Amino acid sequence: MALNKKNTFSILLAMFFCLSYHGEAQVFKYWVMFKNKTGTPYSVSTPSAYLSPKSIARRVNQGIAVNSTDLPVTPSYVAQIDAVPSTTVLYRSKWLNGVVVLTNSVSMTTINSFSFVSTSTKTNKFKIDLPMVNESLLPAPDANKTSGITAFNYGQSDWQQKMLQVDCMHNQGFRGQGMTIAIIDAGFNQANVNPIFDSLFMEGRLLGTRDFVMGDTMVFEDNVHGANCLSTMAANKPGTIVGTAPKAKYWLLRSEDAATETLSEEYNWIRAVEFADSVGVDITTTSLGYTVFDSGLNDHVYATDLNGKTAPMSIAANMAARKGIVVLNSAGNSGSSSWFYIGVPADADSIIAVGAVDSLYNVASFSSNGPTADGRIKPDLSARGSKAFVCSPPGTCGFGNGTSYSTPILAGAVACLWQSKPFAKNMQIISSLKSSATNSATPNNTVGWGVPKICSAKIILGMNEVSSASDQVRFFPNPFNSELNIQLLNDVSSVKIKIIDVLGKEVYSENHENTTGFINVKELSKLNEGFYIINISGKDINISKKIIKE
Repeated sequence: MALNKKNTFSILLAMFFCLSYHGEAQVFKYWVMFKNKTGTPYSVSTPSAYLSPKSIARRVNQGIAVNSTDLPVTPSYVAQIDAVPSTTVLYRSKWLNGVVVLTNSVSMTTINSFSFVSTSTKTNKFKIDLPMVNESLLPAPDANKTSGITAFNYGQSDWQQKMLQVDCMHNQGFRGQGMTIAIIDAGFNQANVNPIFDSLFMEGRLLGTRDFVMGDTMVFEDNVHGANCLSTMAANKPGTIVGTAPKAKYWLLRSEDAATETLSEEYNWIRAVEFADSVGVDITTTSLGYTVFDSGLNDHVYATDLNGKTAPMSIAANMAARKGIVVLNSAGNSGSSSWFYIGVPADADSIIAVGAVDSLYNVASFSSNGPTADGRIKPDLSARGSKAFVCSPPGTCGFGNGTSYSTPILAGAVACLWQSKPFAKNMQIISSLKSSATNSATPNNTVGWGVPKICSAKIILGMNEVSSASDQVRFFPNPFNSELNIQLLNDVSSVKIKIIDVLGKEVYSENHENTTGFINVKELSKLNEGFYIINISGKDINISKKIIKE
């Protein structure tokens, strides 16, 4: 899964030309979309060639089929464009089926003449929606609130945890274990030497880093914004700060160049979220938002673009959700500005756009507002973003403002919830959060459905479990060893049973007639340990459930 076909030096050289050349030879960045994926050597029947086992498992667990959008772009198309003089292919997007290139207008004429090219667009850098600076290192008025015995001494981060009921989840043992979160941001300056992250590194829960701006893996020398966001989830320094998911696994992905005006972050983010999907993350959290170009060229227009299906980044955010990921994105900090509304990709319909509230659940004045241009309520949910407690290198902690912080705070809480109900689908997770939230009865365009209560959401998910598959079929024992018993609670004369492994391969298939409501599946001892999906289909029944071989 290489970041680029060419090395970092080539990218830097192309960037130099972009700044130095003028007139016809001047180099720009272009998005080139393809018409199809004809001639691809990849197949939906062999997803292990381009998706990790964990990514495939997420799809299997949620009943999501691998389709053509998962296939990498056709290599021969990329090779032909890469061979055009003065052209560098920076990266490619399989979901949007195209590539981002650095080239000049003369070479673009050649590229546009290829029969497989659909459209091309010159891209520019968007403005980053950074949070306001830390206000103080003094305790907030609510910093010492307590609510009974807790698993952690949260220090100054106490109330931003408890208003979400994260302490309730932590007390039950759900602290993000086994969940994988990708943070897509502007950089993670010195996070590798910040003592609040010692347990993250010592326990091997940092799975990797990628820099989609420079095309390498170095993210610890860049902007500090992502490190601040990481602290709200992964920090573990009892008495000072404990994050909402202190035992989760993390990928740190850089897509935003906060220092220059030369790169198109929207397409960087698309590449980053596709990568996150391919390595099998469960959750992505992004504290970036885009509205206008620095140059004024091709600015996003609220009335026509903020509808969840126009901006490329919003399209990709929805695609990630359709792959089974819970996608969280900051609503934005434009509530007091002339823009006022949410940014891209917070307008996407299948993600969680996160607003900011203070310790009393009041909306923060800077938190961006809805609705979307097509009238949908945004943000979706809210969390503490006014005087949120965050930490910077070398472990200095204080209070900061921004939906940049409410978003990862909530993302960690979502990890704990999903850990407690691992069979739930991503949309069920989002629905339970909304149902549990403080404003669920009267959602609005300032806080959305409000501040979710995670332990309550867990109960809601449990109720849904009982009323779905369990009212038609029961499996036992689960985990199983050599045999699995199936009890059909409704009258079904015949069914077909299939068992599918995490790679999507069918490992068992058999038809059962005149079941009398009970089926014993034998000869399963040869299956490898791990989890599988069992599917039972027949007249008026089609149920899939996760089972575990021990």
